[in-house]
Amino acid sequence: MKNQLYSTTNEDGFILPYVLFIISLLFLLITANINHYQREIEITDRHIQQVRIETLFQMGREKVKSEIEHIQLNDTLTYDFPNGEVRIEVKALKASNYELLFNITSDSNEHRYEITNILQVEENVTE
Repeated sequence: MKNQLYSTTNEDGFILPYVLFIISLLFLLITANINHYQREIEITDRHIQQVRIETLFQMGREKVKSEIEHIQLNDTLTYDFPNGEVRIEVKALKASNYELLFNITSDSNEHRYEITNILQVEENVTE
């Protein structure tokens, strides 16, 4: 008669707890990775939204800067850009300083941002 292995002849079920422990560790690891991936997607979406808002802010500020000589004070300007709409209220502080109040609405209309900025315009001196 051949010798049989102890693990194949023992019917006490000592392997089952090890298998259950390994399966639960794998399940925990997979669940943690799925949650981490979902959070990374949310963070990425919010970062992209922040970059779009900053881009709209910079585009609006440069547009006002180029048109500041022709703008009436205490006037509200509206610019439509591909990523959203920018409304800018211009107030004079000093001769070359202006306060700009930005109301930025993204194209998805999910969020609305208000940013206050000081624009200092250097006058061109020609000889």
